[in-house]
Amino acid sequence: MKTIHIALALIVTLGFASCKKTSDPEVYFPPEPDQVIASLNSSFDTLNTDMNATAASLAQFVNDTTVVRDNMLGLFNRSSFILEFSYVTPQGIMQVVEPAIYHYIQGSDISMQNHVIQCFTTKKPALSKLFYAVEDFFSVVDMHPILDQGTLQGGITALFRPQTLLKRIIDPLIANQSFEMWVMEKGGVVLFDQDTLEIGRNVLTDTLYQPFPELIAAATLINSVQSGETYYSYYQTGTNIKVVKKTYWKTYTLYGTEWKIIWVKPE
Repeated sequence: MKTIHIALALIVTLGFASCKKTSDPEVYFPPEPDQVIASLNSSFDTLNTDMNATAASLAQFVNDTTVVRDNMLGLFNRSSFILEFSYVTPQGIMQVVEPAIYHYIQGSDISMQNHVIQCFTTKKPALSKLFYAVEDFFSVVDMHPILDQGTLQGGITALFRPQTLLKRIIDPLIANQSFEMWVMEKGGVVLFDQDTLEIGRNVLTDTLYQPFPELIAAATLINSVQSGETYYSYYQTGTNIKVVKKTYWKTYTLYGTEWKIIWVKPE
């Protein structure tokens, strides 16, 4: 009897081991979304380290326009993708803007912009969503507060076009490949796509996408989940041919703002 019990125990143990091996296969996930996220981390880490240091050095000199301007120019000259830096007063006025091509917007009141309100209210950095800036184009702003012993002295804004940064990162990854990549911010707005006419459109609400319920359903899922895989039907890039696209995505997050890095391959 004892021998039978031992034999049964061995069979059960081997059975569980066998089930674990077959029910836990290695799940495929393309490496490119992680590579994009790593490059974004590197780009923003460099920028934010510089902005933090500049904000700290300006804490007691925000009334010295010459010093502030020199620091804005220094930030611009050291940056690889920022179009414009500005010093914003605690009242939300763009008092100093560099480079010179954007001097014309000095004096603009941006106090009601969401990222300004967030940054000044929380006294922490903020990354905006895509919006139409006073510079007359769609952009994103990375903003850091200037604090002197906890007292708000204003903030520094770094304005850029996300498609420029993302194109620089993504184009080498998709060159001569059978897959594509696009990027959507949380909320549905397209930040990067090989079809540039889609940049700035909202996949969840734009009438362009209404004939494609599978795409809207996929975008809704992508919008609400950090990472995963799905399918949807849409035009093959550069054509009017509808194809089914296998889709994987991961999420890049900075200061609470989420970018969905999406990998797709026509089936």
